[in-house]
Amino acid sequence: MSKPKIVFIDDEERILRSLKMHFRQSHDVFITTDPAVLIDYVQNNDVLVVISDQRMPDKQGTEVLREVREVSPNTIRILLTGYADLNAVVDSVNEGEIYRYITKPWQNDELKKVVNKATEIALQTKDIDYEIDAAVSMSRNRHILILDDDKEVFKQMKEHFAPGYKVSWASNLEQAAELLQREKFGVAIADVSLGGEDIAPVVYALKNIQPDLMMLMLTEFKDAHLIIDLINKGQIYRCLPRPTNLAIMSISLERAYREHEKMVQQPILAARHHVEEAPEVAGLDFSSKLKSFFAKLRFGRWSRA
Repeated sequence: MSKPKIVFIDDEERILRSLKMHFRQSHDVFITTDPAVLIDYVQNNDVLVVISDQRMPDKQGTEVLREVREVSPNTIRILLTGYADLNAVVDSVNEGEIYRYITKPWQNDELKKVVNKATEIALQTKDIDYEIDAAVSMSRNRHILILDDDKEVFKQMKEHFAPGYKVSWASNLEQAAELLQREKFGVAIADVSLGGEDIAPVVYALKNIQPDLMMLMLTEFKDAHLIIDLINKGQIYRCLPRPTNLAIMSISLERAYREHEKMVQQPILAARHHVEEAPEVAGLDFSSKLKSFFAKLRFGRWSRA
């Protein structure tokens, strides 16, 4: 049986040789310093995972992974970088739609764990038909949740997205808990802070329990490490700037909902949005009502579905 194919690209051949040695027993490893060679190899081979360095002389890793997505959308993409570069972090999710963002220096065992999981997911989903049944898609009730403590933002979005979407709004985490217990949403648009509370743990928990919920995060782009966590732990679909550009958001929302609909029709695709186990409820610094909410999410209707 042939080994699964993976590719590493880096401008340092010493690092590439080390990576190939580390993975050669479990994978068919191709290494290169040239983005053009990588793209040609991906086009002509069944490559499951591409792992790219970010800072290279000719192209940034985010550009390389975007090109990989264009020629082989089923190939899972991972970015390696020694710098928490904010623009690179944002581009990695918005342009490259990466699976994980790994910072240097990495631990070999941790990198192997991530690559092995990505390989497993790619093998599970590589033969899936990604086309949406148009009739089912058109008939589906498109329900989105706005998590923002600014009522004017909600009003603008509701006016802009109607009548194509049913729009619900929560201005704090308690309201969000109540809505999420009652309704099934395809997309959530959320500020990284809601009612003065950090919403990141909410995103992690929701994606853990409902992988087909697509998350569009609004941020002022100040904290690269927060966005890295939202990618790795929350598998957010897009990271959008504040103040909100509704025209850009409309495009992202449409794509996010189509991704949600693909997963509804092909549930195995949820594996490509795999996140690590959410933190224990007891460890979250929230109100008792929210702790109860997370417990209900874990053992409620979604986990039984």
